[in-house]
Amino acid sequence: MGSRVQGIRRPTSEPARPEAPEVQPRKEARRPARRLTKAQIEAAEAKRKLKEAVKARKAFERDEVRRFTAHLRRRKIIWASIAGSLAAVMIFVGIGVFTPVLALQAVVVEGATRVPADQIMAALQPQINKPLPLVDMGAVRKAVEAQPLVKSYSTVAVPPHTLVIKIVERSPIGYVMVNKDLTMVDPAGVVLEVSTERIPGVPLITVEGGDVNSKGFKAAIDVILSLPSALAGQLEEVIANTTDDVTLVLTGGARVFWGGPENAAMKNRVLSQLLAVNPVGSVSEYDVSSPKTAVVR
Repeated sequence: MGSRVQGIRRPTSEPARPEAPEVQPRKEARRPARRLTKAQIEAAEAKRKLKEAVKARKAFERDEVRRFTAHLRRRKIIWASIAGSLAAVMIFVGIGVFTPVLALQAVVVEGATRVPADQIMAALQPQINKPLPLVDMGAVRKAVEAQPLVKSYSTVAVPPHTLVIKIVERSPIGYVMVNKDLTMVDPAGVVLEVSTERIPGVPLITVEGGDVNSKGFKAAIDVILSLPSALAGQLEEVIANTTDDVTLVLTGGARVFWGGPENAAMKNRVLSQLLAVNPVGSVSEYDVSSPKTAVVR
């Protein structure tokens, strides 16, 4: 049966059309490879070598340029580093000087035992709130040197707000009698304090008139400083009438006739041997003024 579409009757099937035969591509005939002559091969090899030589020459020239301009590059790097450092320093100085970031707010005094640290800090109050780089070191020196017990000092700025003053105090070497007063002095004769009682371990230095500028005082100081600490701790009194006549009085009352400050090392060795054989209390006198012929009595 057929179907009707718009009044036209079509057959139910149409006969199959025959397929077209497949057309094979036409193969071109392969041309035989052309054989190069010896001259052509040599020319190609020479061209290749020339190309490599040109390439190597350019690389060599680049290396030579870098080598001969290395100092210029180093100079540029150095100048750039210097410029950067200067800029950093200027920025740091500007911040420290023109802003309160590094303003002084505290003064710390270290090492003060006898020295009145509060007096030093009070003298430096006008420096408070100044930038640390602008603190008047002359004012610091004046405040510290006003204290006679200061032997030396150093300052350390501790950012952001602190100035540390490290003090080395004068050490007492003995007492001298001045107008019947016990006056404590250091090896330079600087008066540390005046008192009515002696501190144990600090000897009395007896010189004519209690004069710390006398030759006898200098000789006594030289002898005391030459003694070992164990023996120096036993001193009760050092008598120095002249530079060649120094006498030590030990705890317990024994006397050591020392003589002058010379040959101190030998005298110390001889005295140590005498004390070992004849302890303090067993004899009253040790004479090492001539250490090669020392005697005890």
